[in-house]
Amino acid sequence: MPLTSVLARLGRAGSRAAGLHGPVERPGEHLRMHAYYRFLLLRWIGTVGALLIGVAGLGAGALPVVDNPYRHLPLGDVMSRMLQTSSSLVLLGVGLLVLAWVLMWRYVGERSVTTGALKRTLAAWTLPILFTAPLFTQDIYSYLAQGAIVAEDMDPYSAGPVQLLGTGHPLARSVPFIWAESPSPYGPVALSVAAAISVVTDNSIVLGVLVHRFINVVSLIGAGWAVSRLAQRCGVRPATALWLGLLNPLTLLHLVGGIHNEAILLGLLLIGMEIGLRGIDRLSSSRNGWGLLVAASALITCAGLVKVTGFIGLGFLGMALARHLHVRGRNPVVAIGIGAAFMTVALVVTTVIVSVISGIGYGWITGQGGAATIRSWMSVTTAIGVTAGALGEALGLGDHTEAILTITRSVGILVAGALIVRMLFATFRGTIHPVGGLGVGTFVLVILFPVVHPWYMLWAILPLATWANRSFFRVAVVGYSAAMSFFVLPRGLALPAPTVITIYGWAIVAGIIVIGLGWWILRRARVIT
Repeated sequence: MPLTSVLARLGRAGSRAAGLHGPVERPGEHLRMHAYYRFLLLRWIGTVGALLIGVAGLGAGALPVVDNPYRHLPLGDVMSRMLQTSSSLVLLGVGLLVLAWVLMWRYVGERSVTTGALKRTLAAWTLPILFTAPLFTQDIYSYLAQGAIVAEDMDPYSAGPVQLLGTGHPLARSVPFIWAESPSPYGPVALSVAAAISVVTDNSIVLGVLVHRFINVVSLIGAGWAVSRLAQRCGVRPATALWLGLLNPLTLLHLVGGIHNEAILLGLLLIGMEIGLRGIDRLSSSRNGWGLLVAASALITCAGLVKVTGFIGLGFLGMALARHLHVRGRNPVVAIGIGAAFMTVALVVTTVIVSVISGIGYGWITGQGGAATIRSWMSVTTAIGVTAGALGEALGLGDHTEAILTITRSVGILVAGALIVRMLFATFRGTIHPVGGLGVGTFVLVILFPVVHPWYMLWAILPLATWANRSFFRVAVVGYSAAMSFFVLPRGLALPAPTVITIYGWAIVAGIIVIGLGWWILRRARVIT
């Protein structure tokens, strides 16, 4: 709907609701339509923000180190010459997107705002970002390089892109320095997708980025389908779950804009959980649901073959199965044993099949420690270890930071593992829904993980959005997501402090002007009073 029509109808609806045009025959209907048109206005504000991100991202995004192909696109050369201006415009777009998303909270509970309206909003906010340069991270160049490695029948777990592809390879030269000599930490599903893209695009950077992003969007569509169904299971309004999880700025900025393969992980994991629970429903009604359980466990295993955190879903689906068997009269130990055995067999068989078909080995099993070399300020266990190491050095005890980090990170993983086990048994007892247990367990794991990036919390936010119905949870998610949307620069790299201050400063000034002008226009149109 055109923005002018939305504004006009908003003004008329607001006037009627206030009784400015005579008596209101059906005030409830007018109020609902007023809320719907305000929702549409917020959709337009978010769309403008997404357009700013998409256009300015051609210059401010995570561009290749050499032979930048985005210079040849319309506005690409102009934007790339104005790094600070284009970066500020991206952050302004982020601000408008976050503002629209946060204010939508008031309206997603209205009957007039359906899941269809939210899906159209997701499309409007995604399309402008879909065709821009990579944003907020350089990781996509690692994906492209690793895909080329697998496509050339080399072992991605034996060495880094620079050693395997050579220093002159254009894809290897764009890999972030920290990963240039590191073996791949990703599983065979992620690498198989990257290899197929390498072959289809003939190692084109622009086409590779677009296809990777398209696959992420398809994965998020699948995740959205599962979120709606899982929310219905847990008594949460599907529209609210979609707004909190799929329309979340972190999802759009980092899984679509940044093209992180968490999108594939979450798509497979959540679809697998929904299909698996449908299988258990069929078993509960004396029908054959084992085929659905096999398919679900295979999908969840594939999620773990993107990143190993996806394997956690097998435990909760297995405990849901064990609970069903126990309710049907099985001994608790036997029921848990059957559930665990079923999921273990599914994991092993699926992993072997994927490895044989893809030709990718099992190096990912022992290659999970590479990321731990990063000292992530968002990780509680890393922060404690670094602080303790600095304190010891200040006291003249020497630099023992690495040893302390080993201890704090190990303790963190043990604590997270213990809580996940607790959630598994709570699922078996029926005191928590399997999806809720998955979300809570993953949340604690992320908090205590050795390395944490802002988008890692989406591992927990999406499952919890379908189960957690308390306002406290939603307030926390909104606050975290809104704040973390601004914590990474569009280029995904550290810049000199004066440059960073200038970028954020101009973005804040522009944001104040745009929001102030918009407020004045809306008041003149009697949309707000």
